[in-house]
Amino acid sequence: MAPPPALTDGLVGEILLRVPPEEPAHLVRASLVCKPWLNLLSESTFLRRYREFHRTPPPLGFLDNVNLSLDDDVTIGFVPTTAASPLSPPAFGAWALDCRHGRVLIHTLEPMGELVVWDPITGDQKQFPAPEHPRVYCTAAVLCAVAGCDHLGCCGGPFHVVFVGSGQGATWASVYSSETGVWSALANLGIDSYVEMRPGNLTGDGLFFTLDHGTSILKYDLGERSLSVVEPLEMYEQRSIVMTAEDGEVGFAGMEGKSLHLWSWGDRDEDIAGWMLRRVIELDGLIPIHNMSILPHVIGFVEGTCTIFISTDVGAFTLDLQSMKVRKVGDKWPCVAVLPYTSFYAPVRH
Repeated sequence: MAPPPALTDGLVGEILLRVPPEEPAHLVRASLVCKPWLNLLSESTFLRRYREFHRTPPPLGFLDNVNLSLDDDVTIGFVPTTAASPLSPPAFGAWALDCRHGRVLIHTLEPMGELVVWDPITGDQKQFPAPEHPRVYCTAAVLCAVAGCDHLGCCGGPFHVVFVGSGQGATWASVYSSETGVWSALANLGIDSYVEMRPGNLTGDGLFFTLDHGTSILKYDLGERSLSVVEPLEMYEQRSIVMTAEDGEVGFAGMEGKSLHLWSWGDRDEDIAGWMLRRVIELDGLIPIHNMSILPHVIGFVEGTCTIFISTDVGAFTLDLQSMKVRKVGDKWPCVAVLPYTSFYAPVRH
């Protein structure tokens, strides 16, 4: 019997193109098969096609500030969700504020008042001072500054940081540009609320942050560079997050007992916008909950996907809202928010 025909380079490329990006170690194993496969997987052309084929950067793990104390010299915790992960957080006392578009935004504790944008794939770090305007509470978000970018591989390019502060009966925001190295003029809003030091959510042209233990929502309009308050959903408090709903609008996820409530903002009646309850998911039998004295919390959302993080007394879990697939990703801890890190990662080197 004649041997089967050899695989052509083109066919090998099409096969490797379909290796799931959720586990970068698969590409490592493929690169060890032979030198031609290693050469193919190392080509920038293949990596670009790989990103374009899969489109959605997968989560590689998440950061949390569970052990953080302003009195201690601590480091950011990272929990990988893949066998091969690029993340090794910088070894200095810090608070992780945000993850987006392949970058991590860090607020340093020593020196106090400095911000760092860190690219885990390249290892690059850019440090710069936070705005000097007085505040008691603050949070911030990082995002790619390239117009029209698909964010599939935009690491290393220019970025913006939106910094929000609260204090003395007012909330304000300013935008930092890595291209100019300058903070913008302040956008001010006179409200007697404080912004939480939790990650925000990017939906459309708006960045959304929680106020006052999640009882209200602050919106920063990236186009108009203005602040406003979205009608609150007060019943969930810290057991909730702002997210992107399945219809693409800004959404809200909150826990009531063992029930996960999913809301989105839209037109309830003619010319009247407001929150609408879209789904109620019963977690009993879906996610382990042994002790209800430790209430389940929604602690994170993977932007660009339908995946949320939920913590219970048993541990931390991801829940895919489309497939309803549940995965345990960490042991129990008293954290209130996690920052998922998503990126295409091909740990293949010559």
